[in-house]
Amino acid sequence: MSLTPDELSILEYIYDQSDGDLDKPVDVWSQFDRRDLRPAVRRLQAAGLIQLHSLADDYTISPFGISRVSELRTERSNGPARMAALRKSLMLWLYDCYIEGEMPTTSAEFHQSGRSYFVGQPFREREVELAVSYLHSVDLIQGLQVAQANHLLNPSLTATGVECAESEKSVSEFLNPPTSNGPTFNVRVDGSQNVVVGTQSDFTQNNNSGIAPAVLAQLTHFASVARQGIPSYGLEEEQQLEVAQITDELEAEAGGADPDRSRLRRLTDRLMEAIAPAAGTALGGMVVAIGEQAAQAITS
Repeated sequence: MSLTPDELSILEYIYDQSDGDLDKPVDVWSQFDRRDLRPAVRRLQAAGLIQLHSLADDYTISPFGISRVSELRTERSNGPARMAALRKSLMLWLYDCYIEGEMPTTSAEFHQSGRSYFVGQPFREREVELAVSYLHSVDLIQGLQVAQANHLLNPSLTATGVECAESEKSVSEFLNPPTSNGPTFNVRVDGSQNVVVGTQSDFTQNNNSGIAPAVLAQLTHFASVARQGIPSYGLEEEQQLEVAQITDELEAEAGGADPDRSRLRRLTDRLMEAIAPAAGTALGGMVVAIGEQAAQAITS
């Protein structure tokens, strides 16, 4: 499940104020605006990340919420991942400008865009300067380089840069296309009604969507293991039916002749939300982890 900046702020506030205590209530509305952010709090509740503690609208963090914040903060500290995300965000920001027929005065204006965040926090100035310098050096962006300045004036995409942005690949993958013989998954969960999350390989599919077969294989694998785990999640019957329906739709879309990337993203997000209540179990946590990898693959 991807979180909005508002949802991240609330979740991390509860995490910090509770100091890891699952039973410690946190007064959210002393810090956040109730009228504007009530929907965000409800989404966090629905995802099983926080729980209502009292009628006074105090909230507690859940085990899944603690795990999620820990994962997010580990992700934020991953320098190579941050830079890869930043380079792609800069490319997409300039592509937005290209489509709109606009030209920024300076690459520093990236900080005012909606793409200047990584896992809910803004990229640092130094990171942006380094990313701009790199993209300029590999001829994906162009602009006037002024002495002593770390940003470009009138930045824009080169023709190759437009191709890179439209490929929806990371900059590194675009410049250095990977070779793949098919994905392999080696994850096993024991003791959960004999549900096995096993190995899948040699996935072959002909399609005209431009989506790598390895990505489609990850999505199909996620749908398959999510369906296998339904009896073990402890979900209500209606929720089980929802999971089964979404897995069928995701598997069908990924296995079609011309899968749609946007629909695959939506179905992956829906399936992540549907199994989120089971994330606290051994099997549910493992399936969520596989789903997060699949969601990242189809988004990259």
